[in-house]
Amino acid sequence: MKKGTIIGAVIAVALLIGIVMGVMTMRIFKLEKDLAEQTRQETVAVSEETPAVQQSQDQQGTEPQSQQPQVQQPAPQPQPQPQAQAENDWEDVEIEVERIRAIYNDTVAGMNAGLYAKTTPANGVTAYYDGSQCKCVVVNKGVRGVDYSRWYYYENNQPIFAYFENQDAHRFYLYQGDLMRWRYSANAQDAQNAVNEDWGSSNAFYQWEDLVLTEASAFGP
Repeated sequence: MKKGTIIGAVIAVALLIGIVMGVMTMRIFKLEKDLAEQTRQETVAVSEETPAVQQSQDQQGTEPQSQQPQVQQPAPQPQPQPQAQAENDWEDVEIEVERIRAIYNDTVAGMNAGLYAKTTPANGVTAYYDGSQCKCVVVNKGVRGVDYSRWYYYENNQPIFAYFENQDAHRFYLYQGDLMRWRYSANAQDAQNAVNEDWGSSNAFYQWEDLVLTEASAFGP
């Protein structure tokens, strides 16, 4: 074989090898580029699905599981009023309450001494009279569906004081046909620990006033 022919063949083989190597290099570069792009996209996708900072359980807002239980009183309680009615100041209430207590003490003493005649105006009701004057009416617990034992006291046949007792106790002081003071004791045996509502305007105040006046009139003179 001629020398020139051999050199040409070598050059041709070298060129072929160069071309093959170039093609392989291009493919490898493309594969690396594609792999890098795929990795970048996966990283972005993961970062979009996962928040940068997650709240702890203490930080996350939660709905309350249950409401605080309501404490029910055996009966409505008075709401002390900041001011009395214009025609009746606090001093007048105290003076009238002391006067009523004196009449109450005299009446109880007369009942204990057997000075009054007794009548029964209704089942479970006993009335005490001094001549034509009604002094007291005692109403048993449960009469008319009221869950209290009740005592009504009168002056000149007009109710002036009422006492209701169960586990708790209510004292009602009346003035000229109106409820003047509602005194409530959560424990009937602890009369000193009580709440007053004088000349009140609450719904409960008016409801008690209506009950007291209705029964005092129905069972009394």
